[in-house]
Formats: sequence, C-alpha cells, structure tokens
Amino acid sequence: MDEREQREIEAHLKEKIAAYHEAALLFTAVTSGLPDLLKAEPRTPEALAWESGLQAGPLRRFLRGLATMRLCEEREDGRFALTPAGEALTHGHPSNLGEKAFVAVGQYWMPWMSLSYTLRTGKPSFPFALNKNVADWRGRNADEGRFFFRYLAKEELANPGAVTDAIGDLGEGAAIASLGGGYGAWLADVLNRHPTAQGIVFDAPPVLDDAKRLFEALDLTDRISLVAGDVLEDVPEGADVYVLKGVLQQHDDSAARTVLENCRAAMGPKARLLILERLMPETALDDPAAIMLDLHMMAITGGKARTKAEMEALIADAGLTLAAVVPTKDGTSLIEARRPDSNP
Repeated sequence: MDEREQREIEAHLKEKIAAYHEAALLFTAVTSGLPDLLKAEPRTPEALAWESGLQAGPLRRFLRGLATMRLCEEREDGRFALTPAGEALTHGHPSNLGEKAFVAVGQYWMPWMSLSYTLRTGKPSFPFALNKNVADWRGRNADEGRFFFRYLAKEELANPGAVTDAIGDLGEGAAIASLGGGYGAWLADVLNRHPTAQGIVFDAPPVLDDAKRLFEALDLTDRISLVAGDVLEDVPEGADVYVLKGVLQQHDDSAARTVLENCRAAMGPKARLLILERLMPETALDDPAAIMLDLHMMAITGGKARTKAEMEALIADAGLTLAAVVPTKDGTSLIEARRPDSNP
C-alpha cells in the first residue's frame, strides 16, 4: 500500500466516523415527527415547537442542521419548508428511508457500539446493549417491530424482481409460502405475475396483523392466507413452494437446522424449498456487504452468513438435498432444496 492509498483510506474512514452526525439528525427528525408536521405547510420554529412540545431555540438550530442535508430549506421569512428529499421521511411515503433511520440508529447502533461484548463472550451484543432480545424488541405493540417490518416490506415492494425471478415458473394454482420473513411483501409481485397462484404468510400474530393491512391496501387479501406460527416449532403443510428469505442467517447452526427439519416435515414429494440469502465469499474483499451482514447477525441475533459449503452441509444435516445454487441480481443467492424422495 503506497502513501496515496493510505491517505485515501484514512480520509474515507474519517468521513464514515463523522457520519454519526447525520444519522442522529435523521433519527431525531423521524422520532419527533417533524417531517410530517412540515409536510402540511412551511412553519416557523416557534409554530413547530408549539405543535410538537419542543423548545423553539434548539429546534431552529436542529432544523438548520436538516437544511445542510437538504431535507428542508430555511426561507427568508423564517419558516422552514420540507424538500422532496425530506418527504421521504414522512409516514406513508413509499421510500423506507425513515424506517431505516429508525431501525439502524434506534435498534442497531448500540449493539454495534458494544461489539467488544460479543468478542469477549461469543454472545450477541443486542441484549447486552438494549436489555431486551430481538424477539422482545420487535414484539406485540412495539414500535420498533413495526418500523423494522415496514422497512423490509417497503424494500421488497420497491425491488420485487429478484425473488420473483428466482422462483421462476409456477404451476396452475400453486401455493407459495413466506416462512418467518415478516409481511412477505414480495408475494405481491409473485401473485401479480401468476394470476392463479395463492400466497401464505407464516409468522407471529403481531406481524400478521400488519401484513393483513398491507395486502388489503394491495387488494390481494383474497389470495393470501395468514397463518400464525414460529418456524422453530413447525411449518404449515400444503404449499408447493416454501421460501425462507433471510431467515436462516438469523440463527446459529442448531436453530437453522431445526427450521430446515420443520420445512422437510411439512413438504410434500413435489414441494420446493427456496432459501434466499447472501453467501459468504472466499475472501472479504470479494463481497464486503456479505462480511458486514455476517457481523450484523453476530451482533444482533447470534446468527451468521454462511459459505456455499456450509449451507450445503446444513441442508444435508436436515435431511434435505441441495438442488441448485443460483446468484440473483440483488447479490443474494437462491438455494433450492428438496426432499430426498422428491418427485418434481
């Protein structure tokens, strides 16, 4: 590494370190509801303070910080107006920027700051940093859970093609199940492309409550069945295609094997199991995003990203047969597994 490259790396890292300023501003704006208040009409800090219960002086300084990020603009008459970029933070906007700010800063910042705990103990730092495990943090009536699953749903609605393309052709009247993957918003694209297909969303009751509202808004409730359960306990029978999207990476090998065993028990001879996850590369620089995902799972859930060989071994240990591994356009891989007695 020469001196120029060293300076470039240091400059890049300094920029990343200072990024906490803007991350904190985004998080505070979202949790204070300021984008929604400004969306209605431009307001002075005094008017915003009266509506939000905040202090006008600090609020003016805060809004000027948002202005440097081009999320709002300060007008000559002293009012602040929301910009189109700022509208992406408002409730109901198709962008998931607001949800990402809430989840990444509110849920993930402290566990990542506490990675030394994981290095000392081998345990995820999330419970240590937040005094709750992930299941409790995202449980019933928890805003954290709603923001997290809304974030995932918006991501899937905005980028639907990878899952649909990976699934390929479906037979007439096929049933396709999203297992433990939140709202299963990606099912909307599958159902729209396959008019006779039926969808199943299998997850915890609090998740299904919001999933129902999502599919009502998409006018797909007559083609979706909502089934409450936990992939670590069982999986509903009767589907032609089962999909684990980003699920196994949340678990250690023992729990991931249990999930796969439950899938095998539910699958008929013709059923397919599709696992969509980012696989670990041979070397870190081959796919830095996969490395960061692996670290994220280590800190948050105690799970991990796996190499192709590790995934194949896990599938075999669960009594399934690996049928195919196909890269998708979003950087994940489609891993198809079948029962040993499969009859395609």
